[in-house]
Amino acid sequence: MSAYLKYLFQLILSPSRGWEDLSHDGADPDELLRRGLYPLTGITALSEFLQLFYSRYAGFGSVLQAAIAIFCAFFAAIFLSRLLLDALLPKVTEGAPSDRRTATLNIMCIGQMEIIAIISNCIPTGLTLVHFLPIYALLIFYKASRYMAVRPDSEMNYLVIGLLSVVAIPKVLYWLLSLILG
Repeated sequence: MSAYLKYLFQLILSPSRGWEDLSHDGADPDELLRRGLYPLTGITALSEFLQLFYSRYAGFGSVLQAAIAIFCAFFAAIFLSRLLLDALLPKVTEGAPSDRRTATLNIMCIGQMEIIAIISNCIPTGLTLVHFLPIYALLIFYKASRYMAVRPDSEMNYLVIGLLSVVAIPKVLYWLLSLILG
């Protein structure tokens, strides 16, 4: 998990350099998934329980439902996002994108969204700034355009793919699961 977190925070601090290091190191996506993203998904769900400490309106049952919803949403988002990336990235890249790079892109960007969810759960007040953090995750996705060999004339389409696959899928799934469970 430490290697995954190292890459994740490097992408937060310096997205361009982070993607270069991921490319140079040849990080194994299966290892990042197994030892990084899956445990982070569990930690994200557990962070929902922090509401019990600072929100007087949060009961154990509602927090448990939120934790289940966020875990299921991110777990499903890992696979749905990858499916969408596999379908749409070949249309904007030079040649067929590497499966390893597509998997790494997906794993790292979904991880960014989970970090945002953890930050949101750790802040007792509803800061508006936190709701804009997915834009930064989209910037990190955009900075991977060179890593993914995106054609210069397709960068805007690539950004829309990122918006749909990395930002919208987890948010929509969480919203749907919250409606179903709540």
